[in-house]
Amino acid sequence: MVSDGMTWTAFWQEIPQWSTWIFQHPTALVLVGLAPVLTLIFWAASKSKARLSGLSDWDEVAEMKSMSFRHPLIDRMHWVMQPQTKSSFWRWALQVLRWSILALLAIALASPVKEVPLPPEPQTKTVRDLVFVIESSASFLLPDYEMNGQPTTRMAVVKSVLDQFVSGLQGNRFSFIVYAEQAFTLMPLTTDAVTARLMLKRLRPYLAGRTDEGAGEALGLGLQQTENSTKTTQKRVVIFISDGQSRASRIPLDDAITYAQGLNVPIYTIGVGAGSAQADKRAFTGLLYQPLKSGMLQHLAAETGGRYYQVNGEASLQKVLQAIDQTEGAQLETPQKKTAKIELYPYFVALALMLFVLYFALVQLLAKRLQTEEAA
Repeated sequence: MVSDGMTWTAFWQEIPQWSTWIFQHPTALVLVGLAPVLTLIFWAASKSKARLSGLSDWDEVAEMKSMSFRHPLIDRMHWVMQPQTKSSFWRWALQVLRWSILALLAIALASPVKEVPLPPEPQTKTVRDLVFVIESSASFLLPDYEMNGQPTTRMAVVKSVLDQFVSGLQGNRFSFIVYAEQAFTLMPLTTDAVTARLMLKRLRPYLAGRTDEGAGEALGLGLQQTENSTKTTQKRVVIFISDGQSRASRIPLDDAITYAQGLNVPIYTIGVGAGSAQADKRAFTGLLYQPLKSGMLQHLAAETGGRYYQVNGEASLQKVLQAIDQTEGAQLETPQKKTAKIELYPYFVALALMLFVLYFALVQLLAKRLQTEEAA
């Protein structure tokens, strides 16, 4: 008779929090006060009848003994009802048990339930596709930035900020396109932010070669990803992260711009690196310093309805991504919090049954005691 949703230990712990319960049939709680009211009415009626007839309380009880419809067990227990000290305790004990049984059954009829919040459902609807096209040429080894007071490469800053950015977004699909000499899809569009962050750890310079002539191919792959939108997708955005163009792209960038215009997909460009060679603080290096060249990035953003940003550090890149997130924001339907209802009435029925068994056993015990005294 006990519900599967809660153990007895948990039920006892819930009793002090009864105010949080919901009673589906609260009118049944009126029965809780019925037992003492009926007892008071019968007691007053008995007193009134005794005064009118001139009978004492014991005479009234003795007269009730002669009623044929009473159960023999009740008749043999007349000593319990006598106003004697030895029986008054048992008389009140039986009365309290009867009241308790009635009260527990009334609470069970009121159908108390406890609402327990369920774990949030996984996000299944997507409202925005974010495709990151990231350069991974040799120039991303250059330590233009600082993190925690230490010189940091361009790639390390990009990976750190993208990891934080992806982990803080919901209801989005992510894709990573990597390019240098060649271009390839590091990860196709997915809603799994955990997988996206794991794939970011694989991102490093030289992953697709040393130079950057694969920019046009990478943009084409990124725009192709945005064509695979879902029914709930409201926005499609390409975010192009680069330090500019040092070599001509094999596929003209104007072709990528035409492709983006046809899909109505904006390209937001983010310039990484210092703007001049004077920012190079290295004492010894075998790698030529390549400052940021923003001309191509500004042209891409202006022609596709996006915007160009230049970042000066980790915090600056974070602000840029937040700005893009707000500009291309989409309304995400917040799933309603769901709760499970645990039925509590089986516990009260079980308690009432236990008290009834105790009540019946006590009556039997007193009856046997009465028989023993009468035999003596």
